Amino acid sequence: MVGTDKKRALVLIADGTEEMEAVITIDVLVRAGIEVTVASANPSESTTESVKCSRGVRIMPDTHLSALPIPTPSDSDKAYFYDVLMIPGGGPGAKTLAASDTVHKFVQAHFSQPDVLLAAVCAGPIVIKASGVARGAQVTSHPSVKDELKDYFEYQDDVKGDAIVVKDETMNILTSRGPGSTFELALRIVQELYGKEAMEAVRAPMMFP
Repeated sequence: MVGTDKKRALVLIADGTEEMEAVITIDVLVRAGIEVTVASANPSESTTESVKCSRGVRIMPDTHLSALPIPTPSDSDKAYFYDVLMIPGGGPGAKTLAASDTVHKFVQAHFSQPDVLLAAVCAGPIVIKASGVARGAQVTSHPSVKDELKDYFEYQDDVKGDAIVVKDETMNILTSRGPGSTFELALRIVQELYGKEAMEAVRAPMMFP
C-alpha cells in the first residue's frame, strides 16, 4: 500500500461507459493501494449483471449504487463517504449516470464534503452538472460535450501537456479530456490523496515513455 492511511474510491459505471476510462482509473488507484468500489448505476438496479461498455467490453461491478447507503450532506458517519468519487465518460454511459436520481444524491453528498475529491473525464462532467453542484467550477471535458458545459462551468478549452488535467482548487474537482488522458487523471488522483512522491512510485513501473 502506498501512503500512510487507506483511502477509498467509488467509481460509477453504466452501459455505454468508456471502458478505458473506467479500467485505467481502477487499475492505477488499486496500484496505489486505494480501495476501489465499482458501482453500476444501470436502471435495472441488478447487483449481479455486468455492464456493457462503449466498445462491448463487459465489466462486472462490485455492486449496484442503489445497494450502497446514500450519505447526506449532514451525515456525521464519515464511513458512508469515499475519499474520491470518479465519473468516467462515454456518451451513453454518462447520460445514464446524469439521469439517475441516486447518482445525483451521491454526487451532492460528496461535493458537500471539503475533503472529498470529485473526478470526471470525457463526458463525465455532465453528471456533475446534472447533479446541480459546482456551478462556475473550472473544468474541461471531451470536446463533444463542451457546448453542454460551457454556460454552467468555467470551461477550460485546448488543455494539453502538463495541463491536461484541470483542477478547481476551490471546489476540489479534477477533470480531463478523454481516454488518452485518463492515465494522467488517475495519477493525479493518487497525487491528491497521497502526495507526489507516492504518485511517482506508482507511475515509474508503468514505463511511460
